[in-house]
Amino acid sequence: MKKNLFIYVVAGLMISAASCKKLVQVDPKNSITPEVALADIDGYSALLVSVYDRMQAYGYYGRDMALMGDALADNIYTVAAQSGNRYSGQNLNTRNSHYGIWGAAYGAINDLNNILAGIDGLTNVPTAKKSLQIQIKAEALALRGLAYFDLARVYGYEPNRIPTSGTNANFNKSAVLRLTPTKLVGQADLRTRSTVVEVYTQIEKDFLAAIAAFQSLNLTSAPTNPFRITESATHAFLGRTYLYWGGKDAAAVTEFDKAIAPAISFAKLSNAANIAGDWRKSPHPESLFELNYVQSVEVTGVTGSNDGLFTYTQPTGRNANSVATFGGQTVPNELIALLETTDARRSLIFNSATATTSTTYNWSNKYSAVGGPYTDNVRVIRYADVLLMKAEALANQTLYGDAAALVVQLRTNRGATIVGVPTTAAIVDYIQDERRRELFFEGQRWFDLKRLGKSITKPAQSGAAGLLYTDYRLLAPIPTGEVSLNPALPQNPNY
Repeated sequence: MKKNLFIYVVAGLMISAASCKKLVQVDPKNSITPEVALADIDGYSALLVSVYDRMQAYGYYGRDMALMGDALADNIYTVAAQSGNRYSGQNLNTRNSHYGIWGAAYGAINDLNNILAGIDGLTNVPTAKKSLQIQIKAEALALRGLAYFDLARVYGYEPNRIPTSGTNANFNKSAVLRLTPTKLVGQADLRTRSTVVEVYTQIEKDFLAAIAAFQSLNLTSAPTNPFRITESATHAFLGRTYLYWGGKDAAAVTEFDKAIAPAISFAKLSNAANIAGDWRKSPHPESLFELNYVQSVEVTGVTGSNDGLFTYTQPTGRNANSVATFGGQTVPNELIALLETTDARRSLIFNSATATTSTTYNWSNKYSAVGGPYTDNVRVIRYADVLLMKAEALANQTLYGDAAALVVQLRTNRGATIVGVPTTAAIVDYIQDERRRELFFEGQRWFDLKRLGKSITKPAQSGAAGLLYTDYRLLAPIPTGEVSLNPALPQNPNY
């Protein structure tokens, strides 16, 4: 995405009610009012692009949502001496070493609220752009649902998974729900956090409204790429919401089926011969939603070389581009042991020393800078993920044979043996192992363990003790500045 609109108003700077007063500063040289910026459909379109830009930030989907979940759990072993201590605290689950998406997510939400507050009332839309008006609304609703879902799973528990013991017993607070834009200082209010169920209910509402808007476009063919959120991806995210919610497995299956329906979906399942090659394609053939990075615009100077997925996951001096990195996020031995020698997913892992040590480590090659120096797209959700979530939802309904059939389908396409895939209740745990094999270095492992109420184990190489599900560190801390300025905003317990 290229930033082609700069709106320096409270709407763009607001990241929470607590921080609005400290952030309000309008640069008279560059600022324009919302009334001018959103005077026509092109202004709304540009503001929507700015939301995608916010999501591309390294502290949001550009790196942390794609990778930190593996470091916080057991899918990454962080070699501190190679990483420049990047993610070292997360890999050891040190207090306060956690996600920090609060500001980026609420900045995006306020931009989206500006869009949703005015897009229907825009009257000067040329006939040729009427469909664009609907498209913008659909995308804005879907992206707001996704942003709230991310806030909910980072800073709160899932419905039906709130601990009943420990320091966080019965703590049911989630995100702060803001559904209208804050444009002026006087409009800012200091509100409290909504409950877990209230936030999930709003997420569902946004996704359903987005789907209805997408469907009203009456498109005759599927999108040709996944670089913007689509109806297909929205069904997938709604299905994921139902899976996290608990007790909504039948509804989840319905959404997953719709998500990968050829009539609306670009995505298709890769086969074993193309596993490595498909990770070097833009877009990935399995992507339902993928954030596209333009190297000359978004990964320039020290930004990409210090913060990108490539620099976090590739050995310094011994990568395909022979460039310096802070690569210290390595594949742990336990994960390697889960992959059979015939499994094509092994082609995404290589063993190498670095330019600074003769010690060899296992490296993931999912981010190999094929978009230019230090530049990789972020695959937000893939076909294989949807397939495994559907299998899980079926298994939760005791449809073990149907669940096993989906796992067999995936493993066949990965060149892995299908002998021993259980058709009994054992498939439940097998699916989670399969998710670990399939989705390593894609950020899902932490959330999978957390939403299932499982304790966090750690790679033996790390020497870390892991976390019980009752440990307060399952939740990320809300930024201190937000809490100190807003007495109505409760911090997560024990922070």
